Amino acid sequence: MNKQVLLLYALALFLAIGCGADKNSNEACLYETTMSLDKGNYDAVLASTCADSMQKGAAHFGKAGYDVKDVINRFSEAKTTTNDLDTYMNALTGKVTENTLTNLDSAKTEYSTIPSTSTHYKDAKFYISLVDAVKSLSLIKIVADSTGLGSLMLGCDKDANGVPDDADAMACALLTSATPPKPCSSGITKINDVSPLTFATKTGTYRGLDFTVTDLGGPTTASCPADYKKLLFPQGSNWAAAVTSNPTDGMCTGSDGLQWPCPIEQNGQPLDLVSALDQSITSAISSMGQALPAGTAADVQQSITDIKTQACPTGTCTSSDLASYLQTL
Repeated sequence: MNKQVLLLYALALFLAIGCGADKNSNEACLYETTMSLDKGNYDAVLASTCADSMQKGAAHFGKAGYDVKDVINRFSEAKTTTNDLDTYMNALTGKVTENTLTNLDSAKTEYSTIPSTSTHYKDAKFYISLVDAVKSLSLIKIVADSTGLGSLMLGCDKDANGVPDDADAMACALLTSATPPKPCSSGITKINDVSPLTFATKTGTYRGLDFTVTDLGGPTTASCPADYKKLLFPQGSNWAAAVTSNPTDGMCTGSDGLQWPCPIEQNGQPLDLVSALDQSITSAISSMGQALPAGTAADVQQSITDIKTQACPTGTCTSSDLASYLQTL
């Protein structure tokens, strides 16, 4: 009987709202916002006058291209695969753009407004953990995806070392930025090193690295890039790897007259790949600890912790650590 009463009440509410009994009521607004979120109409959710921060956070996460259920499933699935990073780069993260990163940041901002006194606080912390973990992986994807099509070129391994060439090239850029610099894989050759390099639409000064991969009999196709361009920027007396935008969003003309991936800058400063990744995954672990009871060994929690221990085994992430992590693809 109780279920029948609830169903009748829900039907009455639906009919009242649908028939225009009071389309301007808060109940109608909440109903429309919920329906918009369920349908993936994220802009409507963000424009809603009654959407709360939990709904807006979910909308930004959706606009970034991620679904909470899929993210949870992928992190859980990673515990049963032999290569976590392969799962994250080719099954979890798709095409990553600068807008992707912006929406992930906006999702975290919304979830972070939930006060500790709210009944949604632990849920918000859980979602922040997911957002931060996904952002750390998205940062890797956007710089390693040399074509910008959303998947690493697994069929391109000219140097036959078992690692996709685009991952090799990004690892080489990271090793070049290490303190002190470290040698790259024997199959990677630097064919151009431009510094200082500037861009008319950017404020920072950069160092452009152009790599090619030696053909040692590994798999290759006509679609494999001929070269791989990466950017570093000065950080004191050292170098740091820059986060660059997706190539399909357009390339930037450098002061050398050549085309380079466009650097992403925040507040007029280049975005540091290693530092941004370290901050995101550290925050993800912290938020997950606040969301779940102490000692909870959930697959998702363990997978997020594993990203940190595998990508940054020395504690704080370094260029060399991240380069080694890419070599596990």
